[in-house]
Amino acid sequence: MKRSQRQAIIKKVVTENEITTQKKLLDLLKKENVSTTQATISRDIRELNIAKVEDESGKSYYRILNNSVLGMKKTQEERLSDIIIETGVSLTQIEFTNLLTVLPGNGNAVGVLIDRVRVENSSKIVGCIAGDDTILILSKNKEDARMVNEYFRQYLFHTL
Repeated sequence: MKRSQRQAIIKKVVTENEITTQKKLLDLLKKENVSTTQATISRDIRELNIAKVEDESGKSYYRILNNSVLGMKKTQEERLSDIIIETGVSLTQIEFTNLLTVLPGNGNAVGVLIDRVRVENSSKIVGCIAGDDTILILSKNKEDARMVNEYFRQYLFHTL
């Protein structure tokens, strides 16, 4: 099966179901005759701008973040701000680093977007290391880290 076909089915399945784990997503995809690996699903989740979000009761599930504004494709920076608004939990500056926490399951997607924005904008970020829900963002010095902190803070505590 082609990647585009698989991703179209993933979008359909995520839109129609409240999926709480990648295993559940894999199970639902099998019912749609899609056989794939967890690693492939993880890549697809990042590429499709799918993130884990919490509902009012605190239950986390996968949701496709909006990829367009008036029919136009969003920039990597717009995608990054969207995912920080949707999943951001806390931000702490420690010397020349920032520690960003997000909802579980979103760390890698956020890390990928941070790296893409860094490359596009040659920003104050040297690089980042991402885990399941924590991203360590590295800067050259304290001042750069302060500017990075201010940048993320505007989205982290954004009210919808």
